[in-house]
Amino acid sequence: MSTVPAAPITSPWRWWVCVLLMLATVINYMDRMALNQMAKEIKGAFGLNNEQYGWLESVFSLAFAIGAIGTGYIVDRASVRWVYPLMVVGWSFAGILTGFAGSFWMLLTCRFLLGLFEAGNWPCGIRTTRAVLSPAERSFGNSLFQSGTALGAVITPLMVLALLQRAEASGGTDTWRLPFRVIGCLGLVWVALWFITVPKRMLHPTGGAAPAHQGATRFVEVFRDRRFWALVAMVTAVNFTWHGYRTWLPLYLQEQRGYSREEMSAFTTVYYLVADVGSWTVGIVTLVLCKRGLAIHISRLLAFGGCAALTVCTASVPFLPNGWGLEAGLLAVAFGALGLFPTYFALTQELSSRHQGKVTGTLGACAHLSLFVMYPIEGWICDATKSYEWVLGGVGAFPLFALVVMLVLWPPGYEPPPRVGK
Repeated sequence: MSTVPAAPITSPWRWWVCVLLMLATVINYMDRMALNQMAKEIKGAFGLNNEQYGWLESVFSLAFAIGAIGTGYIVDRASVRWVYPLMVVGWSFAGILTGFAGSFWMLLTCRFLLGLFEAGNWPCGIRTTRAVLSPAERSFGNSLFQSGTALGAVITPLMVLALLQRAEASGGTDTWRLPFRVIGCLGLVWVALWFITVPKRMLHPTGGAAPAHQGATRFVEVFRDRRFWALVAMVTAVNFTWHGYRTWLPLYLQEQRGYSREEMSAFTTVYYLVADVGSWTVGIVTLVLCKRGLAIHISRLLAFGGCAALTVCTASVPFLPNGWGLEAGLLAVAFGALGLFPTYFALTQELSSRHQGKVTGTLGACAHLSLFVMYPIEGWICDATKSYEWVLGGVGAFPLFALVVMLVLWPPGYEPPPRVGK
């Protein structure tokens, strides 16, 4: 079984690799977010209620769970240099096919294929950041990687709105199809950049290597490590919060708060910009705290706790009137929700260097199997109560619960071992 040895810690090229990971995540989220931004149009085109719309997200999450585990095993055995672009090509074609869906069942199939391939982004990306960055740098590197989710979510409303307006101006029917087709083509450009600009030595360096077995030497041993179960709670919590808002916020703003399509697009753009700032801020703050002598693990927990405190603001959403109060509350949630991820990713990189892909994939599968169950339930709650606020008002409490679990299960005083480089 092959392992990915460490790259020289002084090479500045490692940050370009992180930028490419961020760009892959941007495209990943653009393909995923196109559905949310056109939810009202798609519900109308196919005659869907919220529970049926929830199944579109649920099927995506089921496929994501399968893809996360599968890619995790593959990337621990095959070169990430080849696995990563194959995943990007797969999800790009799934996105393009969505623009040709002629029925609800075909739309479900396209979402399943999209989730199956998009899941590979995280095992591949986390495997890569672990290979090229030191422990102190990983929260910041992961924040670059994860910030692509918000950047993609920022770009998508603007691109979707422009493409819809262009399609409408040309007198086309089923104008919602065009954005899927256009966005789906972007991944092929990334694949070319990956092969042209990433030196092979970054992912397969020769010379000094990291310890061959940090953590468990057999994958089954990971499940006996109580830190793994703390991370299960953490990944489930952060995804409930982030994806709860990603899924229902556009519909909430339009159907319950009376926002026009243009107003919804403008606000969600700001929402994801603030989320991106949150991700970057957490990474930078953690790195600065480490540089100033604070223990790495304590720095990470402080960052996670601060973000968890912000996501609790979601409980105030049902009580806030339209205007600056509502939008300020939602933006606080955005900042905290994406800021949770860099710390989570950095902690996953402490369990096992040999099984990093499988660890990331298994944890991702746990999160998305939970989402698979939750999305239809959330849709049913929205239909039954005629309100999105019960769902949006509750999903922000989960990260605080995860923090408590982390404090109980993660060994006190733990510090990651130093990285060995050339």
